[in-house]
Amino acid sequence: MTVYTVDITHQWQLRLESEYKHRTEGNHLILWTAGISILTTVYSYSGDKDRRMLLANLSAKAQSKKQEIIQEVSGNLVRFGYLQPEEVRPGWTRLALHAFTMAEFSCLQTSIYLDRVEDLEKALIIWRDLQYLEPE
Repeated sequence: MTVYTVDITHQWQLRLESEYKHRTEGNHLILWTAGISILTTVYSYSGDKDRRMLLANLSAKAQSKKQEIIQEVSGNLVRFGYLQPEEVRPGWTRLALHAFTMAEFSCLQTSIYLDRVEDLEKALIIWRDLQYLEPE
């Protein structure tokens, strides 16, 4: 299987199992293929205290909306995400995985929009396979 690596910044990389079209809009990198769209944004903060505050705010927001939450720790990365159905137009709802991967001084927000719920496993693999390269 061919793996395509997309550099979002010098530290953040997406690894995808197929080629995606892409464009930038302001600070966002947008990637898409049939049935899946990915929007990425990188945020910076001053350290672990800010990371904990961000995590607490995201968790409170998701819990208040009773959304399904996914939280994991992988090495120095904290991953927090939630699932949200979104009505695109009457009669058509897509599933969104709003995922935040937090390093010590940086967070990559990855919103993955799925036309088919069956693609949720692909979205989780994309999120969990994100790479953060420690600055030298």
